[in-house]
Amino acid sequence: MADDDSSTVLSDVDEDDATAESSPPSLSLSNHSPSPAPSASSSDQHLLAQLEEARRARDASEKALKDSESRLNRLKAFAQDVIKKRDEALRLKDDALSQRDEAVRSQSEAASQRDDALRLKDQVSDQLQSLQSEIATLTQMLTSGMEKISGKISAYRTFPDGLPKSQKYTGLPAVAYGVIKRANEIVEELLHQVELASKSRDQARESMEQRNYEIAIEVSELEAKISALREEVSQKESEVEKLAGSVAELEAELSDLRRFGDEADKKARALEAKLDSQRPVFLEQLNFLSKLHEEIQDIDKVVSLDGKSDDTEPTSSVFMSNEVDSDENLKVLVDGVKSVVELAGVAKEKVRDKMERRNGEVKSLQEKVDALVEQKKHIGTLLRSVLLSNKSEVLQVAEEGLREAGIELKLDGKERSSLGEAHDDEVYTLAGALGNTVKESQIKIIELQHLVEALRAESSLLKARLDAQTKEINQQKLQIKDLEEKERIANESVEGLMMDITAAEEEILRWKAAAEQEAAAGGAVEKEFQSQILALQKELEDRKQAMLELENKLKFKEETAAAAMAAREAAEKSLKLADIRSTRLRQRLEELSRQVEQSDGQSSSLTGPSGVRYACWPWQWLGLNFVRYNGQAEALESSNEMELSEPLI
Repeated sequence: MADDDSSTVLSDVDEDDATAESSPPSLSLSNHSPSPAPSASSSDQHLLAQLEEARRARDASEKALKDSESRLNRLKAFAQDVIKKRDEALRLKDDALSQRDEAVRSQSEAASQRDDALRLKDQVSDQLQSLQSEIATLTQMLTSGMEKISGKISAYRTFPDGLPKSQKYTGLPAVAYGVIKRANEIVEELLHQVELASKSRDQARESMEQRNYEIAIEVSELEAKISALREEVSQKESEVEKLAGSVAELEAELSDLRRFGDEADKKARALEAKLDSQRPVFLEQLNFLSKLHEEIQDIDKVVSLDGKSDDTEPTSSVFMSNEVDSDENLKVLVDGVKSVVELAGVAKEKVRDKMERRNGEVKSLQEKVDALVEQKKHIGTLLRSVLLSNKSEVLQVAEEGLREAGIELKLDGKERSSLGEAHDDEVYTLAGALGNTVKESQIKIIELQHLVEALRAESSLLKARLDAQTKEINQQKLQIKDLEEKERIANESVEGLMMDITAAEEEILRWKAAAEQEAAAGGAVEKEFQSQILALQKELEDRKQAMLELENKLKFKEETAAAAMAAREAAEKSLKLADIRSTRLRQRLEELSRQVEQSDGQSSSLTGPSGVRYACWPWQWLGLNFVRYNGQAEALESSNEMELSEPLI
């Protein structure tokens, strides 16, 4: 604002300077206006005089200009001083206002701090009172609780009435000191009882270890007996060989049973796969039934008069499927079908009632339409009769009707006379105009009906909003209930302290019961030892029987392995003997072929005197000793048979 004021002052000064500068030229121009002279000399003198006057005027104007400039400079300096003083005054004013605002703000802050301090003081006093009451209740609770606990421990040790006193502390610390000291005494007594129980348990454990050592000695003796029994088992191997056949039969039966079990497992897996394949079908049926249930519910809602269907069970609760239990799925499917059938019956009854009401409404509307058509016909006949009876009235009515329609038309006498000639046409046209008017009125009625329906829809929307607001109110009520529940939980947390104290008492009782059980366990150790000895004897007998069975199985496996090895060796020997026989037969064939070749060379000797004798002994042709060869062949065959049959024997 200071800059604007200075600019306005300077502009005023500049305007004054401009007026001061412009004023001398106007004077000089007014002075320069020439006057007519009669002669040239007088005109020259007059011009010189004018020049002199112009020079003086110019000097005067220059002086005035200098004076105005000096005056302008003084005004500018004065204006600048005034502007500076004004700015200084405004700045001082702003500082004063800011200081005042700061003082007001500091005063309000001080007042708020004072209020806060008072409120904090009240809160501290309230807290102090509540703390004192809590300390009193806590003291009472601790004393009563410790008295109860000491009363429960009175079976082991008697404590004096009241808590131990402290000469150092007073108030709540003294109570805490008494509680801690009494708790220490109770814990020491319990530890002493636990030590006694542990000592008795250690004694029982030592006796148990001694008995275990004796049992180990008995086990070593039993092992010696087992070794003796093994010797007896070695004597009864012949009986085991007889039982080998029965074992093989049992193994065959076992394999049959295993095969039967495998088949049963396959059937069970097939049934499980079938159930797994049918489970999606059940689920799909449930989904379709739930959709059908929802569609019927929608139909029920649409058909209902007030737009609300009866309260039915939710679809999610009716069609809740179980992915594991197929029987449960079937039960859910049957229940869903029953609910769908019931809902369909209800919807059918409502649709029937709705259709009957609609048919009644349609009939009533049809009767109204017929009555209106009859009225329209009656009005048309009346109009025709009225028009025929009175033309002028008809023309006037026509003018009024056209005027109402927005057409300004006046019928004079000539036009009326011309209209009188076409009377029938005008009657029909007027009746048509009236019919159009009736149609327009009907259209307006329909529009009004639509408007009424829109208003009804708006009222339904308002009703829906009202329902939404009621829902919000119910939600707020639920929130209030939640807050009340939180308050109740807070109260229960206070009761939780008492529950903790009772839990501590129960823990002490459990310790007592455990100590009693440990003491009773020491008395029952001997009975347990007897039962353990019997169990160990039975277990030893079972182990013995199992070892016998294992030894039998091992011997059977060793015998089968030895028989397999012997069979393999016999097969190898038989192969070797077959190779030897094949080589010998090959050698024999070679020798026979060589002898045949030699006999070809001796064929000429058959024609001699002794040819018949030689012919009677044909084996001599071949150079064979028949008797010796036959004996060697028999010996070879017998030796081969003995070698082949030796592994089997």
